Amino acid sequence: MDLDSLQIYKALRLPVMMIAIAVISLYVYRKSRKDRIEEPKYRMLEED
Repeated sequence: MDLDSLQIYKALRLPVMMIAIAVISLYVYRKSRKDRIEEPKYRMLEED
């Protein structure tokens, strides 16, 4: 790996990771999906 590609990799790895985390967070925590994700939690609490 030459120096130029190493610099490009180091410059882009953090922004790409932050964008990926933001997309995943938006996907999971949208209102409609959040209700569906948390539904089993409330169902388990009701069973106890």
